[in-house]
Amino acid sequence: MSLNRSASAPILRCRASAVSNPALAAVSTAQPIEYEAFAARLCALQLEGGFAIAVSGGRDSMALARLSALYAEETGATVLALTVDHGLRPQSASEAAQTAQWCKAAGLAHRTLAWTGDKPQSGIQEAARHARYRLLAAACNEAGVGAVLTAHSASDQAETFLMRLARGAGPSGLAAMAQETQIAAGAGAPIRLLRPLLDYSRARLTATVKAFGQAFVDDPGNDDPAYERIRMRALLAQLEENGALSTQALLRTIARQRDAARRLRDQEEALFRHTEGCFYRWGGVSLCADAVRHSDGDALAGLCRRLIHAVSGETYAPDEDKARNALTCALQTGAATAGGALIKLWQDRLWFLREPAAVVGRTGAPAIAPVALAPGQPILWDNRFIVAGDAVAPGVVVKPLGLAEPNQRAMAAALYSGPKEGLASLPGIFAPDVEREAVLISAPALLSAKTGGFSGEAQAAARFYGAIIRF
Repeated sequence: MSLNRSASAPILRCRASAVSNPALAAVSTAQPIEYEAFAARLCALQLEGGFAIAVSGGRDSMALARLSALYAEETGATVLALTVDHGLRPQSASEAAQTAQWCKAAGLAHRTLAWTGDKPQSGIQEAARHARYRLLAAACNEAGVGAVLTAHSASDQAETFLMRLARGAGPSGLAAMAQETQIAAGAGAPIRLLRPLLDYSRARLTATVKAFGQAFVDDPGNDDPAYERIRMRALLAQLEENGALSTQALLRTIARQRDAARRLRDQEEALFRHTEGCFYRWGGVSLCADAVRHSDGDALAGLCRRLIHAVSGETYAPDEDKARNALTCALQTGAATAGGALIKLWQDRLWFLREPAAVVGRTGAPAIAPVALAPGQPILWDNRFIVAGDAVAPGVVVKPLGLAEPNQRAMAAALYSGPKEGLASLPGIFAPDVEREAVLISAPALLSAKTGGFSGEAQAAARFYGAIIRF
């Protein structure tokens, strides 16, 4: 079964005469995505056991929904549509309900996921994105689905490139969105995040949804210049209208930036090996200090940037200039901090550790709050450790070892092999005590195997190699 030009032409012609906006004009002449091409892409992705799709109700995601419904009908694949209600607009709940109706009418199983709880006062779009991916990954885990598809388009890709270019991003940032990555909800199992429409324009996705005769939600935020992406969208449309720049040219640049980023990563990882890089099960990393002193260039700054991100647990890595300056300072003075990490010279090695004050607290910033631990329910602690317990008594919590009593810290130190500053920021298992506030009962990150049924798995290596993005 094909979704072809003849099926879509009457729908598109009826709007062409009223078009004045160049972006809308592009829609009027664009061709729908052919089902056979879409199906071939999904077959190549080897989506065994079915998959989920993220459906907001907008034109792009409804095009993905209808193509996926056709794929399910033709192949018998199991497809689950997931809609995230962020609760940021009064009409969001009704839009989610309408999206559910559309998906069910197309023959898709559907589930609505709500972002509940307090919302931040600033950075709301970024927080919403994190919440969205966390909810999607968790829903896939619950449904036993190993992949979620999004409807990101070539137009989204070009806009992302321009946004990052405006911030002075390097090759890794200018590579924009990847076709495939792995995401996880906290300590949950990773799933594949796939973007099969990334080289189709938004105009073609719009033509596709119209060819299906499918209604969609028009988010008023898509026309709000308060959002950076919308401003870049308008700029790109203007540049394309004037013949100064095209989305296709930007896609070619993105592909080259991705190749450049891959080469840089290879150089950084070769330098990691050359400097005798070593990850430790307690979450730290060290390099041979003498080998670092005799290294130079962008690869060294890039390596330092990635190691800071790996051990800090922070969402984003510092820029290369900050990483380079911190590295220089540490080599000259013995220690430096950057991006939530401490870089320290100790025993002829250059160590990358979590900055202790960021975990145990400092003036104006409290310590990480205790996190309750339940039997068989792993948690992601400080974005650096997956901590779990088999048989957990009521009241057991995870807190930094730096908050333990001195004699308890001394017992943990006997198991520790790194600079003393690194010990304070490791997770400890604490149980309530009748005489004291809490007593340390385990330091799982320091142990080679489970002790007392507790485990602590460091994420530094996974963060360094970018294997899984945890939300």
